[in-house]
Parts: sequence; C-alpha cells; structure tokens
Amino acid sequence: MEQIKLEKVTESLFVYQKKGVFSYGTDAVALFNYVKNDLKNNTSKKTMCDLCSGTGIIPLMLCDSIKNLSAHAVEINETAYSLSQLSAEKSKLTDRFTAHHDDINNIRNIFTPEQFDFITCNPPYMTNNCGKMCDYDYKTIARHEIYCTIDDVFKSASYLLRTGGNIYIVYRAERLSSLFKAAENNNFQIKDICAIVTKELPSVVKLIVCKAQKGANEGLILSACDIQNLR
Repeated sequence: MEQIKLEKVTESLFVYQKKGVFSYGTDAVALFNYVKNDLKNNTSKKTMCDLCSGTGIIPLMLCDSIKNLSAHAVEINETAYSLSQLSAEKSKLTDRFTAHHDDINNIRNIFTPEQFDFITCNPPYMTNNCGKMCDYDYKTIARHEIYCTIDDVFKSASYLLRTGGNIYIVYRAERLSSLFKAAENNNFQIKDICAIVTKELPSVVKLIVCKAQKGANEGLILSACDIQNLR
C-alpha cells in the first residue's frame, strides 16, 4: 500500500496526499487566493460547492480561512475523495465540509437546485484528443476532458447556483474561447479575469483565474496578477 503523506498547510489545516493521486499545485493555490480576496469584504454566511475537487484542497483552505463558510466537494476519484475526508477530520472541519464521491454530471442526484452561493472549480483543461496522455490514468483524468468538459462544469454550476451566484475557475489562457462559449451556453457572463504572469515570463500569460456570474449582463474587468501576489 502506498504511504499517505500528511502536510501541514496552516496552523489549523492538515492535508493528506498519496502517491498515485493527483496532488494540488499552483493552479489550486492561485484559485484559492483569488476567491478569498473576492470574498474578503463579504461577512455573510456562505455555502459553496467545489467541482472536480481532487483531494479537496480548495474548499478545505477556504473553510480554514473563512470561519462562516460551509462547503461541499464533488470528486470522481475514490481515493482522492477519501483523502479529502481524512483531511477534514484531521483539521476539525467535518461540521462545515462534506465530500461526495460522484461524477459532476450526476449533480442533480446529489443536490437540490440553486442550493449554493458560489462554486469553485479547477477543471481538466486539455481536450480528450489534445496533447500527450499521461502515464497514469489519474493524471489523464485530472488533466484531460475525459469525464467532464468545461461546458459540463458550467451546466452543473447553472443548476447549483442561485441567480446572481458566481463560479470561480482557474483555466488555461489558450482555451479562453472554450471558456467564454461554455459560459454563454449556460447563461453565465464572465465578469472578471485575472491573467497570471510570472517573473520568469512576464509577457506571456498561460494561466488565468476568473469569475462568472449566473444571469448577469455583459461587463468584463480584465487585470494582470503576479503569481507571487496570489500566494
């Protein structure tokens, strides 16, 4: 059996990881900070759902930093789902964090409509027929649109969110056209995009974080963020 590794993220948050399960990285941390910054002036109680959740790092970090937040997470990989539950138990977040082992395309069998204030998602960003498939199935599933597409993400979010609710997504800049198309197809408008740049490649944008609102009118704010400022 592969050894489980326990990582101390903050003084109160502990995350279990395991070889053979896709680990969280820069994408997840950037999305967490983007969402946290967007919510910092909103003190009302919030309910959220994280789609394609992996080991639950994004909702766990948000619950750890926002004390009045309750979160659900949906993940298709059984081992990753189990690790998120262990992390919640270790971090004493089980009263505000609930994991679901399921496909996001089955979302109507899990939740009632318009149940959440906001959604987060770090979705697969490569099409099923694009790029080299990974050596391990779990990496291929996490990176390629095998079980869900970006349109599936927005379709699920449309069911889960109240009108005016937001979905926060981290995505690859090269697929912006697919992002906008999926949003429009499901009654969302992209309201804010932060293009992430690095000191190594200050003039090249490969990653973006964005906010899309259900039932909103057009009106986009575009900005650039240094990756160091999203940590």
